[in-house]
Amino acid sequence: MEVKISREINEKLKDASEKLGFNENEIVERAVLIYLDMIKKQIDLSKEFKDWDKLSDEAIVNFENSL
Repeated sequence: MEVKISREINEKLKDASEKLGFNENEIVERAVLIYLDMIKKQIDLSKEFKDWDKLSDEAIVNFENSL
């Protein structure tokens, strides 16, 4: 897979590579892995909010039925 990045990002990548002592590919791979992990956590959190919302709606209906 080949990814094109802007000149500005490429310069930042080269600078980070020199300062950190990692090759550019390693930095990009790590960045992608971290980004994908963040996305997964956001999706999981969104799902949890939906589940809590559904549970809350169900609790309200049960409460109203008990009146």
